[in-house]
Amino acid sequence: MSHQIFLISLHAAAQDDDAVRDDIAETLLGIGGFVLMAAGAGALITAFDEQWLSLFKRHPAVAFCGALQLDPNGDAADKLRHLFAVNVAAQLASRVDVPAEVPSQGPRHRPLVWHRPVSQPPGHSTGISISTQPHTRGTS
Repeated sequence: MSHQIFLISLHAAAQDDDAVRDDIAETLLGIGGFVLMAAGAGALITAFDEQWLSLFKRHPAVAFCGALQLDPNGDAADKLRHLFAVNVAAQLASRVDVPAEVPSQGPRHRPLVWHRPVSQPPGHSTGISISTQPHTRGTS
């Protein structure tokens, strides 16, 4: 099983629905995937095996689901990879095998914190950009 990075973007009507967010997080957990980062009010950066891509594309609350690629030489990408690794480690630590006879005590995924983006002047840019379009090095 090879995990890849995907952006899952929710329809506007589902962006504030905690049940939808929990459903997506539980689905990710069920297929062995991870939430790498919540991106804005209605998007998740996730990691899962590509075989499950159609599952998320068919989800009624998902507006878009597609692969992401980080620039392997970018400083901002290094910071994101570090953040992703911390989040995956926390999720792995919380994934404990619970015997079937023990009832579930709430969600088994790490609770998501969704942040609304704050408008920032261009001078305060982080240098991080996410694209779902293929990019060839050396071209604009």
